Amino acid sequence: MQEFYINKGSILPTLRMDLIDDGRHTFWKFNDAVQAADITFTMVNMDTGLTKIAKAPAYIKLREIPSCDDEYCICYDWKERDTKEAGLFKGMFDINFNELKHDEVTYPTGLLKMPIREELMITIL
Repeated sequence: MQEFYINKGSILPTLRMDLIDDGRHTFWKFNDAVQAADITFTMVNMDTGLTKIAKAPAYIKLREIPSCDDEYCICYDWKERDTKEAGLFKGMFDINFNELKHDEVTYPTGLLKMPIREELMITIL
């Protein structure tokens, strides 16, 4: 489980989720495709089951690490209304890969829901 904590009424820090190279896919293709993808963020209250944030725009950002290859993370910037109430929430990102056309290269298309392996649990204190 991935955990994220933020204070009630706060808009910082930005929610960030790293994209991890699982070794099963050509990661440079994924990095190219994610730059052209539409990304949204959804957050659901764990006690009530009500959706607090529904498909709000999210974005990718180049990770600031020393590396030979570009690596990205998915980010969501909080609004004051997002953190107005304390509680435990489940967060999810949808990455909708748009079709990229390039000679001799096939890029991923379709919808990817993240996180894949672990749930993202957000605690508003």
